[in-house]
Amino acid sequence: KYWLDVSTEKSALQRERAEGRAEGRAEGRAEGRAEGEKIGIERGPAEGEQSKAISMARLMKADGEPISKIIKYSGLTADEIQSL
Repeated sequence: KYWLDVSTEKSALQRERAEGRAEGRAEGRAEGRAEGEKIGIERGPAEGEQSKAISMARLMKADGEPISKIIKYSGLTADEIQSL
């Protein structure tokens, strides 16, 4: 009977540990997703604005506009414009 009780307790302990690990993983995934969404929401608009500025600067540069004017309207640096 003693061995049966020890075996049963061991199985229960292993089951509880497995449940705890699964629960911890689920919580970690949820936190990771929430953090990823937050970062995406913060970065998305800025990256979109940067992309639009680059596109506009390319067009202005192709039309022969002076670098000073492109800097003024795009917000890009002279080095960024030169590399386009």
